[in-house]
Amino acid sequence: MLNTSLTLSCSLLLCFSSLTWAADATDGDVAFKQGDFQKAAEIWQAAQQALSNQASAERVKLLMRLGAAYQHLGMHTEVLNLLQEAILLADELNEAELQSQVLTQSSDGWLAVGEIGGALSMAKDSESIARTLNNPRLLAGALNNKGNAQSALGLFEESEPSYQEAEQLAKQAGDALLQGKILLNYADAAFSAGELDKFQAHLQALQTQVKTLPASYDKNYILISMGLLAERWLQYHLREPQNPQTAVQLQTLALQVYQQAAKEAEQLGDVRTASMAFGYLGALYEQQQAIQTAQPLTRQAVFYARQIYAPDILYRWEWQLGRQLNAAHQFDDAIAAYQRSLAILEPIQNNLELGYRTSPDDFNSAVRPVYYELADLLLRKAETASPVDAQTLMFEAQNTVEKVKRVELENYFQDQCVAQFAAKARALDEVDPHTAIIYPMPLPERLVVLLGIAGEWQQFSTPVKGAKVDEVVRDFRRRLQTRPDNGFLYNAWQLYDWLIRPLRPTLESHQVDTLVVVPDAALRMIPFSTLNDGQHFLIEDYALALTPGLTLTDPQALNWKEAQVLLLGLADAVQDYPPLPGVPSELQSIQSLTGGDKLLNGAYSTEAFRDKLQAKEYSVIHMATHGEFSSDPEHTYLLTYESKLTINKLQDVIGLGKFREKPIELLTLSACRTAVGDDRAALGLAGVAVKAGARSALASLWFVDDEATSGMMKDFYREVMNDPNLTKAKALRKVQLKLIAQDRYWHPSYWAPFLLIGNWL
Repeated sequence: MLNTSLTLSCSLLLCFSSLTWAADATDGDVAFKQGDFQKAAEIWQAAQQALSNQASAERVKLLMRLGAAYQHLGMHTEVLNLLQEAILLADELNEAELQSQVLTQSSDGWLAVGEIGGALSMAKDSESIARTLNNPRLLAGALNNKGNAQSALGLFEESEPSYQEAEQLAKQAGDALLQGKILLNYADAAFSAGELDKFQAHLQALQTQVKTLPASYDKNYILISMGLLAERWLQYHLREPQNPQTAVQLQTLALQVYQQAAKEAEQLGDVRTASMAFGYLGALYEQQQAIQTAQPLTRQAVFYARQIYAPDILYRWEWQLGRQLNAAHQFDDAIAAYQRSLAILEPIQNNLELGYRTSPDDFNSAVRPVYYELADLLLRKAETASPVDAQTLMFEAQNTVEKVKRVELENYFQDQCVAQFAAKARALDEVDPHTAIIYPMPLPERLVVLLGIAGEWQQFSTPVKGAKVDEVVRDFRRRLQTRPDNGFLYNAWQLYDWLIRPLRPTLESHQVDTLVVVPDAALRMIPFSTLNDGQHFLIEDYALALTPGLTLTDPQALNWKEAQVLLLGLADAVQDYPPLPGVPSELQSIQSLTGGDKLLNGAYSTEAFRDKLQAKEYSVIHMATHGEFSSDPEHTYLLTYESKLTINKLQDVIGLGKFREKPIELLTLSACRTAVGDDRAALGLAGVAVKAGARSALASLWFVDDEATSGMMKDFYREVMNDPNLTKAKALRKVQLKLIAQDRYWHPSYWAPFLLIGNWL
């Protein structure tokens, strides 16, 4: 139950349920114990299929074996499906012991995906059966998992009796290994609850217990887990220094248990555990800046991970080796190691289900840094390369970051729509020469801005840490929405100096009039239009658009004279949302300009929306309704009269026309908002056009008063209809400048939240 980013996908090996196999060893068991879970799964899958028509104890045990292999491979959905089948079979056979074992394993499976309530329910059911059997070992396992679930719910006081009884029962059953596993989880729960005295006591008891265990595969996992616990304690100690000897003792403990695990794993032929032990040893020495010692240990971890199918740890060790080579100033070798890491990671990253036990921000800690650290290396190399080589290196760096942007959107939306849309993108050198691409990359130690004009890149570097950029951006976003306060200006000046001022001479020499920004991380939460040089907002000098990624943008001009427009609006107060009284006038004005079809209030339902799209190929959809963008796409939606249209339902409805020759050119959302300070929610907004299958979107970062919104929308459509050569970005700029010129609407809270996303032409 180790809730630490150090464990990553390996954590499933280190959070023990009490399941044991009653059957004799098989080839699958041997592969499993050697850490070759892919091979074990293949063997057990074949054996299970041979018994697919039988309701037998052997089949239940095979399903449990297969579930264990899949869980170690991170295939949690498959695990739960297999174990559900095993539960039904065990119930049919009416074998209570099997029922308890399957329920205990299922509890661990549910916990792995964060379904803690389900995990606790399964553990309690297993406990109930085990008590009727008077089987101390079986009951100890159920109580162990019950304690794990209670701890995950933050109920340490309730988990303690579960762990205490489980430990006594394991001792009574003479199962020293199970006793060690329970002590491990007990110690981890105590640490997570901040009960450091109890944590230390249980860790010391575990150190004593593990000495009594004979060499085994499970013992090695306990040793590695002890090392990870020691490192967690060390990290806490470094934040809250106490006894100066504590750090040395913790480092020594971690070092000793990793070394012991590596030695015993090699003797047992336990390849995966050997790889993990050497990898964590290498990481420990890397943290101590003993790079010359760390490198050969990490190479050994790579060697063992390559002996079996273990991409989830192999990419990590190649990544770790890249960091160490970089620290040793072996830059070309470091780049090669990073490239190998990404070659391993890319095929599995969409299925890298790290589970509940890892850091809650697992994508940002386990995937994203690999791409950005490689990009940083490539950009540093470009600084001293020839002009031709520098272009190649900068393009490779940009392309590396572009890949993770696509994965990030797929990770947010949980589907492959991004990859499908990316194939439609046009190359950078096809863009108007008076349009510049601004590609900021906040890196740990510096801020790099790539500037792309007419197919060539330049890079500008500022020595400001990524964490500082994040801090200023978040403060800026909060202040932007506070009117009439002008406290946002200091941050606006600071960000302008970092992001825009170094670029100005180049922008002016190329007579650039439009900026397409590819924002990153926290920068997605702010409108770049509000950056200020001390006299002007950026929008006063340039038209602006943003895109979640260059390969997600299909820049093509829209013929507004032939545009088919669908107008949807909700003025009434429904579903606890306030009314939008300006909506009828807004839709009527746009309809008079575009001749579009209209659905208002009660006529605007999901079914009516769907029917309209089935009947006609619309090129513009305008939705004047409340919208919420959350960090969770399941809670991202647009309001219809009778329900909430989630982002997935929106994709389904608009997707009715995805095979048409004419895609949706513009999706306008005129009353949506994202949570303040939530860059993941802003990612959802930035990707809404991609998700909906539209070339571009016009949407707002925060809710603007009804009158200002209605006026902006009317003026935007009037501009594009009156001047067919005016791009959407320039039309939006004209509308925003009109508001800035009015004292009432000068403050950015009125005009700034409106963003043009995707195709700016």
